[in-house]
Amino acid sequence: MKVDVTVPGVGESITEGTIGSWSVADGSAVIEGQALFELETDKTTIDVTAPATGTLSILVAEGMDVTIDQVVARIDTEGSSKAAGPAEGKESAPVAPPPEAADPSGTGAAEAGESSPNAASTRITPAARSAAAAAGIDPAGLKGSGRGGTVTKDDVMKAAEASPASVDAAAAASTGESSAPDRSRPAPPVPSKSAAGETGSPDEMREPLSRIRRVIAANLERTRDELVLLTTFNEADMSGIKALRSRYGERFRERHGVKLGFMSFFLKASAAALEAFPDLNAYIDGDQIVRRRGVHISVAVSTPKGLVTPVIRNVAGKGFAELETEIGSFARRAEEKTLRPEDLSGGTFTVTNGGVFGSMMSTPLPAPKQSAILGMHAIIDRPVAVDGAVEIRPMMYLALSYDHRLVDGREAVGCLKAIKDAVEHPERLLLEL
Repeated sequence: MKVDVTVPGVGESITEGTIGSWSVADGSAVIEGQALFELETDKTTIDVTAPATGTLSILVAEGMDVTIDQVVARIDTEGSSKAAGPAEGKESAPVAPPPEAADPSGTGAAEAGESSPNAASTRITPAARSAAAAAGIDPAGLKGSGRGGTVTKDDVMKAAEASPASVDAAAAASTGESSAPDRSRPAPPVPSKSAAGETGSPDEMREPLSRIRRVIAANLERTRDELVLLTTFNEADMSGIKALRSRYGERFRERHGVKLGFMSFFLKASAAALEAFPDLNAYIDGDQIVRRRGVHISVAVSTPKGLVTPVIRNVAGKGFAELETEIGSFARRAEEKTLRPEDLSGGTFTVTNGGVFGSMMSTPLPAPKQSAILGMHAIIDRPVAVDGAVEIRPMMYLALSYDHRLVDGREAVGCLKAIKDAVEHPERLLLEL
């Protein structure tokens, strides 16, 4: 019996996505629940798992756009008993790929490295296998950077960098072009071409934007075109928070099982400031102002695929332990690619921390359907004037970007000043003063 592998529904507003990469090769034995491929949507990237145990036949290549419920692969369950063997924890020989997965030239087994003792157990994506065969690289000798040590096309291209001829061959394989060199004279580099067919520089390499990257680009263009943005700056003395964390951080971890970080203080400070300055929690839609009930703050999380902003809802009503738990959960699920579309929608304000990358100052851009965003930055010991004397204090620059069509400077500066005062006196947050 053959079981269809379909694109799952991932939210009411999402109707399509892109196959980011296959985690297993065509013809491989798979086990029910095993991750098969990454599905990139306009909001998140998730792993799609096998619905049954058997032999996988891939129907749609990675990088292709797909729609919800589209069949992208089939699993032949006739060999499910054999495929299930490794799952039972028994020592068994690796399952060799079927003949149809070999290189059509008849020499693919040798070129793909199947003669190597470890080749049969090497996990490699179909695109990487083709590129490795064209470049004459044994994938068994490569260290995979993909999930579970899977060898990706990028791994093959990096391994081939020492040999220009291999790079050209691997690149040709990835585009379906012939890689046979002209022995009569040195082959000139193949110029890259854009989607419009224009010839680029010979040393350029082009690749399509991921779906998430495309949406990020579209959102930034929309922000640029629709919002009238200004940024106001201030600085906060982080001595109070650092002293509080130093004094109670270990007891907090023992009691709640999570670390007391800086972000929860800024979330609570932002929620209190937004309640005092509600225009920064609203946005303009056409000729109307849309005001939201509750403060739902998007927290920017960096992933290899791009920036995602899961939403912590009703921040004002949550304690520090609950906030830290949610922050940790979102960071972990973003890395595991298990965030759901509903986790990323409904934010009314955003907090982003460029300080984790060493940023001293920036002008962040609000997300669609938001009017403001708070930028946190690196904490740097700097000399400051305190009660008429110069002291070294841990200081952080703060930036608040806002839509000037809705928010006047007085409200924006007042909001940022309220955030600054709250983080400089964290006891007020704890006492809700």
